[in-house]
Amino acid sequence: MTRGGSNGYQRKLIDVTLPLTQISYASIAYKERKVGTIKNLHKWFAPMPTPALRALIFASLVDDPGPGSQREELVELVKQLVPINGMAPPDEVLVKARLLIEKSNPELPTVLDPFAGGGSTIVEALRLGLPGISSDLNPVAVVATRTLGELLPPIAHASSISQRQRQKRTHDVPYDGFADDVRHYGDLVQSAVRQRLGDYYPVPVSGEPVAWLWARTVPCANPMCPVHVPLYGSPWLSKQRGREVTIELAVRGGEVHFEIRQGKNSLAKSTKGAGRAQFNCPRCSTPIGERELRQAGRDGKLGLQLMALCVDTKQGRTFLAADEVPRSDLAIDVPDDLDEITLGANTKNFSHPLYGLDYQTDLYTPRQLAVLTAFADEVSATYDRIVDDGGSASYARAVVTVLGICVSKMAQANSTLVRWRTRVGPSKPEPAFGSQAMPMLWDFAEAYPFGNSVGSWSAQINSVTSVFRSLPSDATPGRVVQVDARRAGDLVQPGTALIVTDPPYFGQINYADLSDYFYLWLRRALRLVHPDLFGTIATPKSIELVANPARHAGSKDAAQRYFVDGFTEVFRSLQKASRPDLPIVVAYAAKQDDADAGGAVSSAWVSMLRAVLASGLAVVGTMPIESTMSTRQVSQGANALASYIILVCRPRQAEDVADKGTFLSRLQKELPEAVEALRKGGVSPLDMGQAAMGPGMKIFSEYKEVLLPDGRPMEVRDALIEIDKAATAVIDGEEAEYDAATRFCLRWFRQFGFDRGAYGDADVVLRQTGTAIRDLVGAGIVSNAPAGSVSLLGVDELPADYDPLDDGRISHWEVAMHLAKVFDDRGIDGAARLVAAVRSRSDDAISIDRANRLVHRIFKIADRRFQKTATLFNQLGTAWPDIIATAQNMGAIATYARPDADDLFSIWETDNE
Repeated sequence: MTRGGSNGYQRKLIDVTLPLTQISYASIAYKERKVGTIKNLHKWFAPMPTPALRALIFASLVDDPGPGSQREELVELVKQLVPINGMAPPDEVLVKARLLIEKSNPELPTVLDPFAGGGSTIVEALRLGLPGISSDLNPVAVVATRTLGELLPPIAHASSISQRQRQKRTHDVPYDGFADDVRHYGDLVQSAVRQRLGDYYPVPVSGEPVAWLWARTVPCANPMCPVHVPLYGSPWLSKQRGREVTIELAVRGGEVHFEIRQGKNSLAKSTKGAGRAQFNCPRCSTPIGERELRQAGRDGKLGLQLMALCVDTKQGRTFLAADEVPRSDLAIDVPDDLDEITLGANTKNFSHPLYGLDYQTDLYTPRQLAVLTAFADEVSATYDRIVDDGGSASYARAVVTVLGICVSKMAQANSTLVRWRTRVGPSKPEPAFGSQAMPMLWDFAEAYPFGNSVGSWSAQINSVTSVFRSLPSDATPGRVVQVDARRAGDLVQPGTALIVTDPPYFGQINYADLSDYFYLWLRRALRLVHPDLFGTIATPKSIELVANPARHAGSKDAAQRYFVDGFTEVFRSLQKASRPDLPIVVAYAAKQDDADAGGAVSSAWVSMLRAVLASGLAVVGTMPIESTMSTRQVSQGANALASYIILVCRPRQAEDVADKGTFLSRLQKELPEAVEALRKGGVSPLDMGQAAMGPGMKIFSEYKEVLLPDGRPMEVRDALIEIDKAATAVIDGEEAEYDAATRFCLRWFRQFGFDRGAYGDADVVLRQTGTAIRDLVGAGIVSNAPAGSVSLLGVDELPADYDPLDDGRISHWEVAMHLAKVFDDRGIDGAARLVAAVRSRSDDAISIDRANRLVHRIFKIADRRFQKTATLFNQLGTAWPDIIATAQNMGAIATYARPDADDLFSIWETDNE
């Protein structure tokens, strides 16, 4: 048995190793999938990918057998559990995983997640044959997770109760009978709504509507001008190749009219000005700024004007100008009994109140409100219909819940938050929440609810039913409840649970305020079948565990204290529930956009780690899992969260007290090896800073206290600053190990990037590094033309026929740059061939490990200064483990041939060919 030293617990695989690169690839693939995953059930904000949770749960439960073949077999099984396509593993792999879990756990623990979110944890627990309980304070999260983990498992093999579909069934496929009934009763819901309100959407003679394109309007700021100015940002309606369409406005008699223009060479312009919320009158050119727009909104002077209608025809997607669009004379009967839910007070993320739009219902057009209400009411009435058709109460509850979720999903694509997205393919409506916010849109798309495109009822049915086959079909139902996370530990018997959770991300996401958007419709459709979730007008907010200054009189400090105190309670409660021999696994991601004045650490990390330690837990291990898209930009600083950092925690048993010097000495001694292990594990350069925090915090939490020279205990923030300094020193200190040419390039790149600098400046660096300009030019890494200037050659300027076997002046810089070029052009296989060629040199002039470290170094210098370079080197660093593995499998290199006209890369000949 491999035990954890003096702590005496049986080490689990997660305490020792995980195939992080494979897990990251699977997580990225999962996020990039558009259909067929549980995230298609309902929108949730930044959910953790299911492959990562599957691996974490398994690795937290199986005993580590120690070094050798048995451990390697376990690691290989983890890889099989997370296929790189992001989907579920084969049944035979799950069977093997379940047997190994049972072998290490004669009594299976209950997997407990107090922050249910989108339901990933309970689904993967059930998939691995484990009992699962999830909870959340947010009723939107609970209803989605309850559907996945509690309502659907019992009916995986249920037969359809709708007579029409039962007659067509010839075999039993899990969830197909249920999917039939969702479609059947969904059709009945749509038929009823269409019969009542279909005339609100007059359709053209030929073709099916896709969306009506609207612009908000405001009276011209010039009192002598009668125009109501349409506010829209782009004249483009379609950028599809061969079907380019723009819209052009014309002012006639003081009124604005829109006309359709075909072709990509249109000169049409919009009314948008240069700044944010800046527009110009098309008649008199008077500018209209944000102040005027806000005042007009508060005065109720914002209007709507139809610009065009997009229609699907047999000839393809086309557009009708507003004057050609069929109109209805029917007065819209706007429901007067919708709940009045105010929008969030954080105007950075909820900008509508700045323009006098204060309620959730202000986000919809009148006919959108009427139709969504009708769909919700019809869904609510469907429960009795299913029971009358012979369905059980639990079955009717499941069908109605899924249909209620469809109403909520439909709202996401049927409000004034829906953009019109032009792209290479056909243009389409883009549902709300591309970011975790509700921005004010001046022009928007109103989808056709009775069609087949984005935003239609049928599209929601198809999306939801695509989820079912991604679920385990032989799982015992879990339990999902609404409860404050501070009390979630009471949901299980003490000492019986495995805790795996993905908690809220400090103050980055306003979960409750965002969820009100969906809660409005879910409550109307489902309050009779889920009375425990929808008893209040809006989602609970006052006790939500996020650091929202708006709930603390605008004080960031008070919001942070609330977050830390709340999570300290959470972790204390979870420790009582946790089985003593199992780790508590916390997946956490937070942007580094709220760093302190020194820029070293973020309030989010400080707050989470303070809560972990204050609760009596220690960080015994950390690991990063990449989960963002493969095309992630590293310097845009947008709303995308960084990689997840997995905290492996156990009860803190430290009794020793250390002084600051002892702590710093251990950092200096132990961090180099830890950083190197992170690099070899495929941690991207972008995420290395946060990843290195883990080994440092492990050292810090091994002591009861670390005392400063004045006797005060060191705070978590101070510890993180010291860890960041030590990690930076590890990376920066490595420059001395490089060859002279590389040292020159690093110093020059830090100051100039790939821009030109004066030769006089270069001469100083040349002397410091003992290099000569003719050698650097001869090596193909520097240009000194025109005379009197110097520049590094960029990746795009490097020759395509580079041969490391013929390079008499080879340097680490040259190898790293050519690796970046080849990786960008030919991917992992191309980079691996270059690595293999470098390794086959007989002089050992270049260390591939040092080249890897240099890739990370170049990224760190380029980050936030040279975005294109930073992105490329971040991707190269992330792919490094696969490049090395591929290179090792290539055999002994005999020749590294230059490309010819037919093959712009190398032709390889190996000894065994």
